[in-house]
Amino acid sequence: MSKQKALFVLLIAMVFSVYAQEIPAKSINTLSIKTKNFSNAPKKIYIRTFKVYYQMIAEAKKTVYGGRQFGGGSYTGNATARLAVGVEGVNPEDLQALTDKLYKDYIKSLEDMGFEVITANELPDLEEFEGWGTLEGPRINQEQLKGSLMVIPEGFSYKVKKVSKNGKERTGGFLTGLKNTNGGQAADFVSSIYGLLPKVSKAMDDALVAEVAISIPSIYLDPKSKLGTAKIKGGPYLRLGQAKITYISGRAKGMGVASPNAALEFTVNKAVPIPNVFASEEFKVVATKLRTIVPSYATFFTVENKTVELTNTIDCEAAAYQAEVEKVVKAYLTMSLDKLSRALKGEKVK
Repeated sequence: MSKQKALFVLLIAMVFSVYAQEIPAKSINTLSIKTKNFSNAPKKIYIRTFKVYYQMIAEAKKTVYGGRQFGGGSYTGNATARLAVGVEGVNPEDLQALTDKLYKDYIKSLEDMGFEVITANELPDLEEFEGWGTLEGPRINQEQLKGSLMVIPEGFSYKVKKVSKNGKERTGGFLTGLKNTNGGQAADFVSSIYGLLPKVSKAMDDALVAEVAISIPSIYLDPKSKLGTAKIKGGPYLRLGQAKITYISGRAKGMGVASPNAALEFTVNKAVPIPNVFASEEFKVVATKLRTIVPSYATFFTVENKTVELTNTIDCEAAAYQAEVEKVVKAYLTMSLDKLSRALKGEKVK
């Protein structure tokens, strides 16, 4: 083996070891369809979405309901616990810079693989996007998912079907996906292998179509109730949460829902912790139902409800947050590109 070839093999091994350490295999679910067909695709890729959600605040509420007690003679009121936790030390400009770097490195990797990279501004007129608008980064949206900032990188443009009055963007797909603590949803984390993407790829002569969506939660909240008590525990837990990277090419023949000629999709099914950013700490709020004794002769009485609220912050250094999040997200992106590279060579990838 020549020195140059040996060096190349060593570099590939080093890249693999990095993401293998950061992204455990059991944390990734891979959906693949006829990956050998990627070898016939043109070296052109349209990136439909590239967005990162960073959780900045989380809130939870738990209530246990009162009423007349067994046996009579007493009543209890409701007991409600509320806990809110916010992130301090990292600001929107830090998150924009981090997202810009992740995107720039991702694009460079694709170009090094020989791809011509296309975003919305370079798209030809396609029937599939008739009536849609185009948005451009850098862009930060705090309305898309309550408690999180959705960050779009500089130099990236993307198609939106609609922007609501309150600022939420619709980019097509199903209205399910990422949930925040309060039950809010973002539609970026369900599979996009079927439907729009194969149609777009076919209209672009089977060029690859990619979607990248990543969530970085910072906080955990655990609301519970037991024996008349509402309790919430919470604290820092920085992690790669729900995430999805999709690559498809072409549209398979047949009627019904459009399906791809080749597809790879990587989703995170088990959170990947991101250490060395937040100190370990835990917050707790407890509310217990109050009991009121009611004499049998009473014709009127009141029952007291109880609410206990707590607000806390978790602190970090912006540089540490950027560096550690970048490591894990870049490892996830690199993993997807490595498997795509193998598929482009005609290998069967699982």
